[in-house]
Amino acid sequence: MIAGAWFALRPGERLLALMRPLTLAGVFSALCNFVLAMANGFIAISMMSGLDLQGIQVIGAVFSEGLAPVVASFASLAVAWFFVAIGMRKG
Repeated sequence: MIAGAWFALRPGERLLALMRPLTLAGVFSALCNFVLAMANGFIAISMMSGLDLQGIQVIGAVFSEGLAPVVASFASLAVAWFFVAIGMRKG
């Protein structure tokens, strides 16, 4: 997001070229977080003794806590590329 904001202030081809691998890093990080959230959710399911309301609430909490970094990653990427769009309009 910082690189996108910097590009909005001072557009340049070099910084735009840097945004592409940074975006890939953000996407792969979000993907890893998603897979980890799924794995933790399945571990929570495997530890349930039965299908009761408390167990389902625990599983929901595990999945929602695990997916929060994914949402934050894509939100940051959206803001970063919004800044890039502003910089492209300037340049």
